[in-house]
Amino acid sequence: MKISIIIPAYNVEEYIEACIQSVFAEKYSEKEVIVVNDGSTDRTAEKLALLETKFPFQLITQENAGLSAARNRGVAASTGDYIGFLDSDDVVLDSMYQHMMASLENGPADVITIGVDRLNTKGRYPSVLHQRYMKQEKRGTTLEETPELLYDTTVWNKLFKRTFWEANDLHFEIGRTYEDIPVALTALIKAEQIHVLPEVGYLWRARSSGKSITQQRNRPKLAIDRLHALRLVDQVFQEVPASRSLQEHKQVKFLEIDLFSLIEWLFSAKEPDRSEIQQEVIRYMEAAMDADEIHALSKRKQAMYQSLLQRNELAFKWHSYCYFIGKAIKKLH
Repeated sequence: MKISIIIPAYNVEEYIEACIQSVFAEKYSEKEVIVVNDGSTDRTAEKLALLETKFPFQLITQENAGLSAARNRGVAASTGDYIGFLDSDDVVLDSMYQHMMASLENGPADVITIGVDRLNTKGRYPSVLHQRYMKQEKRGTTLEETPELLYDTTVWNKLFKRTFWEANDLHFEIGRTYEDIPVALTALIKAEQIHVLPEVGYLWRARSSGKSITQQRNRPKLAIDRLHALRLVDQVFQEVPASRSLQEHKQVKFLEIDLFSLIEWLFSAKEPDRSEIQQEVIRYMEAAMDADEIHALSKRKQAMYQSLLQRNELAFKWHSYCYFIGKAIKKLH
């Protein structure tokens, strides 16, 4: 079976060569690689032209339209039985897709997901987020059976069966950040067979410049887009529908990761951004969250959420201060 690997590229002159080299060094032979140059203004286009002389990938060039549009364009041009995504500043290990496709010998899968490490100038280190669910190999599981996959919200460490992708009209919403969250979780809740492979295959780069979206939280648009992504997931989980237990797991995940990343920022944010995001977070929580789920969190996190919902600014500042001091002490130890 053939796999299609979609690589959206925008101003990644520093990383694109390593990315392309890694995907062609990977051992699975039946793959097509589609690179979408999304209106880069640096030397990315020049480097891609040189790489085209060395590697057989399909290059699509378009005016800048954003990551979602580039990915959608790549999917539309693809022909593989399985679809995968590779961010242009990341790399794959040499047996990643081979290992993923070999898992199909033990049974079919709508989604195959594999382990992730982080990568920086000093080398590899564990991805804390992906360690949450990559603890044991599973074949043919579902999100109901394996709710820890709620933490697996990245698309680039996965392969999606094309017929499954098309049947569920999966696509990336244009003009939004955090576009992976609704796509990944929609796929996982709707998949009837998921293969989970703990072996690390994907290296997720932490850029030294701090320019990637995941390294930025202090912009109102990013906060609003993240809440929008959560609302999309909530809607899908109601439509499926998900069990009460899975709904509770989802709420705890949102509280631990997605929403907490926003209220961490509120501690040091400046006006008027702080008030805007504070009200957006409160509005989402009051409409979509069960207050009882807060009790699943640590005492310090509970206190931060409770003071936020009570609109007690002084208490929120105090509990946030205590949380960050405790976090710093733990990091030193």
